[in-house]
Amino acid sequence: MTRLYGQVILDIQVQGLKDRLFTYAIPEYCVDQAFVGAQVLVPFGPRQLVSGYLVSLSEASPQDFAFTIREIQEVVDPVPLFDEQYIEFLGYVAKRYCASLQDVIAAAIPSCLVGKVKRMVRLKSAKQASPLPGESGVGAGSIADQSNRFMQEEALAQSTAHKGGQLHLVNVAALQEQDVSQKLLLKELESSAKGSLNITILRQRFEKVGKFNKPKLNASHFQKALKALCQAQLVEITEEEDGATKMRTVALLTRGEVAPETARQKSIAAYVEELSEPISIPDLIEATKASRSTIDKMVKANQLTLIDTEVVRESLGNLPQALIDKHRTPPPLTAEQTEVFAVLSRELKETKRPGDIAGDGSVVPVDSEVVKPWLLHGVTGSGKTEVYLRLITQCLESGRTTLFLVPEISLTPQLAGRLKARFGSLVSVWHSAISPGERYDTWRRLRSGEVKVLLGARSAVLANMPDLGLIVLDEEHDGSYKQSTPAPRYNARDLALEKARRTGALVLLGSATPDLTSYERALRQDRLLVMKNRVFMQVMPEVKVVDMRKAFAHDGKSVFSEELKKLLADRLAKGEQVVLLINRRGFANHVFCQGCGHVSNCKNCSVSLVLHSFKKARRADVSEEDYDDAPLLQAGGYLACHHCGFRQPLRDICSECDGPFLKVSGIGTQKVELEVLKLHPTARVVRLDSDVAKRKGAYEEVLAQFSSGNADVLIGTQMVAKGLDIPRVTLVGVLSADSAFNLPDYRSTERGFQLLTQVAGRAGRGEHPGAVVLQTYTPELPALRLASEHNYQAFYAPEIESRRVFDYPPYCSLIRLVVSGEDLVLVESIAELVAEELSHLLEDEAEENEVKILGPAPCIIERIKGRFRFHLIIKNKGGDRLQDLIIDYLKGRHFAAPVNLAVDVDALDLV
Repeated sequence: MTRLYGQVILDIQVQGLKDRLFTYAIPEYCVDQAFVGAQVLVPFGPRQLVSGYLVSLSEASPQDFAFTIREIQEVVDPVPLFDEQYIEFLGYVAKRYCASLQDVIAAAIPSCLVGKVKRMVRLKSAKQASPLPGESGVGAGSIADQSNRFMQEEALAQSTAHKGGQLHLVNVAALQEQDVSQKLLLKELESSAKGSLNITILRQRFEKVGKFNKPKLNASHFQKALKALCQAQLVEITEEEDGATKMRTVALLTRGEVAPETARQKSIAAYVEELSEPISIPDLIEATKASRSTIDKMVKANQLTLIDTEVVRESLGNLPQALIDKHRTPPPLTAEQTEVFAVLSRELKETKRPGDIAGDGSVVPVDSEVVKPWLLHGVTGSGKTEVYLRLITQCLESGRTTLFLVPEISLTPQLAGRLKARFGSLVSVWHSAISPGERYDTWRRLRSGEVKVLLGARSAVLANMPDLGLIVLDEEHDGSYKQSTPAPRYNARDLALEKARRTGALVLLGSATPDLTSYERALRQDRLLVMKNRVFMQVMPEVKVVDMRKAFAHDGKSVFSEELKKLLADRLAKGEQVVLLINRRGFANHVFCQGCGHVSNCKNCSVSLVLHSFKKARRADVSEEDYDDAPLLQAGGYLACHHCGFRQPLRDICSECDGPFLKVSGIGTQKVELEVLKLHPTARVVRLDSDVAKRKGAYEEVLAQFSSGNADVLIGTQMVAKGLDIPRVTLVGVLSADSAFNLPDYRSTERGFQLLTQVAGRAGRGEHPGAVVLQTYTPELPALRLASEHNYQAFYAPEIESRRVFDYPPYCSLIRLVVSGEDLVLVESIAELVAEELSHLLEDEAEENEVKILGPAPCIIERIKGRFRFHLIIKNKGGDRLQDLIIDYLKGRHFAAPVNLAVDVDALDLV
């Protein structure tokens, strides 16, 4: 019988091993369970077992290998998590974005699906311990030595702490013979609740405390100390399986095989028999008023039968029924929608799966050319979503599945309601806010074909969807489709095109403000569809640009201009709704001392701390006189860093000079909320930002409250600028339009134009006309004026020409390298070394002006989480050949632990 061998990617966090595949023999008892995509346990190095994934199988003979091949020990789950085509796609992602295959698999396959083998370091009893390093052990049988050993054990017994129900036994006297690193390691274990820690967590704690030691302790010291303590049998390393999430089952009752005896039993059995499906015990007790003991007796007598039935954890279970019912009947298409749908419908009919038989009898190959997506450029409210839904219907009728991507999870509730109304249980949701159980069930239902329409944020593009026929990216311009950190730093829009190339799916990009790169490509490839009018022919909202320099001179306290105040009062008086955008959460941007000028900064990052209020805004919290300083006077706030999470209490005196002259500067969503209530105490105000949305379901609750008319004013960050389709919203106010343009980034003008145009489109989508107020200190900005006119074409022409002149996408590709570490001098020197090596590498390979390397230079935020950051920007005009050359160099370049090199291919975030 031919021996079977498997290539395994290991699930261990060692940088040099994250891309390596290891060959293992498949033992005979595992052959029937070993499939590509199966999770396995394998021996590796000195470890007992580690987990991994089978990524390929072959029948190579043993003589092909120059070393002994070890065997797979166990197939954890015979049901494969992926197939060969899917692992090839993940391999493409790893190569394209300069990431390890292990990191890509970890991002793509939910952790709840796979069990982990955890390596634990555990304290052992002192009586099991061998002589420590430095102890000879000679003469252990002498009376004196026995006495010494007895005294040590007595001291040990007195120092033993009872923690978590276990006795931790550490030889205290013998610790005097150990070096500092061993003592530190034991101290960390002793302080743990159970005398044991995951080896990775223990190493991280060791390094965190050890960096303050002189000399500094690092990972090498940790490994030596751990080895010495294991040899001395003071600690042991064990493997523990951390099980994957399992399917959820519930015990349900059906009629049993034995006839009931008493009248009461007969009535209960008759009720169960009349039901069309099994019933749970609590529901049966509620319906029949029977006691639990009666039910138990009937089950024991086989008069009722208990069956375990899977309960699907539905990610759409919290959708309001009213939201679903509202969209059950498809509305008629407008003339523009009909024209656009006809083009896309014809294209969808012509798409073929790779492997299908074409009209001439040939087999359809995987498309070797670049996929040409369609771009649907429709103004806000033009009915793009209805076009998407009609295409999904056609895709399902052809027996294929649909992936529907949105940039923010805040957009999913309304879309989910429309999808659920049309396609029922065929729809599921995929984003970071769903629970592990919901993620587990959704993945399994995708693989089995039960879910045929997947709505999700960017990570959904990595999901394994069989028979994919249509990919829709709504708001395709949004930067949220790009993963910035951690690796893999992919762009969901580009991966959607690669998925379509492999599956033959149709790709449709939709936006009122398309990405300049997408628009340029659509024009060049003649793949542009346009919808210029709103569905009910409503006029676009009137936009007024307010010069806040004049408003500040008139009233320097209020965050609202007089124009916005008047319109806000008018809309609230009419019972209409208002959206206010301020792209900063918290109360104020920073706190400073008027006496000495000190600004409260983060201790870990090169940024000021943001003031947050603990209290929910109420009109009673402030008076006209002390409004600006209210949070300081009430001791109801804290200062926080939005980069590392550092917090500190808010003091009423300066930490630098002890002066009582603290002031706040800037505005955030909390301050806007407070001022709205100051002006309109009875207004029903809700806030939507990432602070509010931390709690599961908060997005849905806030949006449901506002869309149902149970709130008058919605205040939020940029998440309220997209996707909201609420007819009663007739006023949108942007309180700081300048902030959208002030990022030091080649895309800042484009981002600002898109944000303002998108949020303006939330107004006037119903029967009443809409109004928009853009408050700015720089009203002369051309992009701001064009956004107020909803004039995309006039914005596009000069902006794309600027990109061409200065060599920015789409006229080149960008790779950003960020070198970070705690030692500023070392970080800078490594960044310079990388720049020098890349320059030499490309010197002979690239034509003149094909590649430019900018930097190294400090990042705009030079220090984050205690690590200094330098970056290089590589502009590549040489295409895939040079891109592959650069990435091959970077994948092979690793540095010691104190310094990290992050590679961002097709970078959007240059901060």
